[in-house]
Amino acid sequence: MKRSLALSLYLRTAGRGDGAPAALRPSRPGGSLVWAHAGGGASARSLGQLLDRIARDRPDLSILVTSEGPLDPDAFPETVLTDAPPADQKADVQGFLDHWQPDLFLLTGSTLPPVTIVALHDRDIPAILADARVPAQSDWSGFFRRGMVASLLSRFTRILAQDGDSARRLHKIIGAGAQVEVAGRIEESSDPLTCNEGERAELAEILRARPVWLVAACPEAEETAVLAAHAHALRLAHRMLLILSPADAQRAGVLAARCQAEGWGVARWAEDEAPDDEVQVLVTDGEADMGLWYRLAPVSFMGGTLLPGGGGRNPYEPAALGSAILHGPEPGPYPDAYTRLAEAGAARRVADGAGLSGAVADLIAPDKAALLAHNAWVASSGGAEVTERIARIILSCLDRAPSITDAGA
Repeated sequence: MKRSLALSLYLRTAGRGDGAPAALRPSRPGGSLVWAHAGGGASARSLGQLLDRIARDRPDLSILVTSEGPLDPDAFPETVLTDAPPADQKADVQGFLDHWQPDLFLLTGSTLPPVTIVALHDRDIPAILADARVPAQSDWSGFFRRGMVASLLSRFTRILAQDGDSARRLHKIIGAGAQVEVAGRIEESSDPLTCNEGERAELAEILRARPVWLVAACPEAEETAVLAAHAHALRLAHRMLLILSPADAQRAGVLAARCQAEGWGVARWAEDEAPDDEVQVLVTDGEADMGLWYRLAPVSFMGGTLLPGGGGRNPYEPAALGSAILHGPEPGPYPDAYTRLAEAGAARRVADGAGLSGAVADLIAPDKAALLAHNAWVASSGGAEVTERIARIILSCLDRAPSITDAGA
């Protein structure tokens, strides 16, 4: 462990005072407990996916989540416990640790809380820094003195870097003996949605070589733009089929009636109507069959992204099933996912309805859709592999650590 005068002075200042009044916290469950903290810049949804993977493997394990920013409960498994993180003062941290008695600490993001890290080390509680990214001009070198950063990082049991450049910079900061390894970036992904294979095979035979595109979770406000895009695409590919899934399943009947009134050949999936050659729009009901539609459609437009407030679905759903992704300028609750898919060349952004028309027409070309779809699948499967790798490391460290509650029994 490296020593630092700057850290010693910081800890001395943080040790003054009695701290904040004791918080009203839930009772600590029995058994092992992992404390996961989302520090500055951490992706809550990526951390939530990692914790979901851990919880599925170890349903007996309690997981506590704290966050430097607002905590989005939808990003985490329903079974997690939540609490406000302790202020980085000695009394607050000691009170927090006395109550929760974590068996392992998991930190993501770029914030290093000095008092917390030192207190965990003093109690022999394993600490893992995951998803660590250190750019060439890191905030760590600006806010902390270099020796302080090195001293704090040397107290972690494992440091899992996003990439080789970050790992090299971490080794340079910490020096010899640094427990740093490249594990990859924790990326949000999605387990492939299931479908009825018999239905998929039957519909694939009916559709044969027809070009198909899907609009997932289409809000009423975007219906006009979507139908205009389909009309434009039909001028180039007259057999093209639009699978239209409304955001509100209750609107399926109204939407089908609208399409019929405008002269479209329409079928309703809920009425067991097949999309034969005369059908131009297949209207679906609800989300039960989304796994089926993603498999059948080479191109998926994520509804709810053209206009603000649309909501939308997780774009990793089509990515996991090899469907090329189109989306508008409003990412809704999935900004990180769209950013990462864009970086991977796995999604195409359109600015408005006119842009959607052009993109759909362009992706009629199978080679262009296939390239997007391939990149989307690689991005999705790669994120799942990293999540699996980091989950195994965390559980391995946890299994080697003595249980604090058992030791105190």
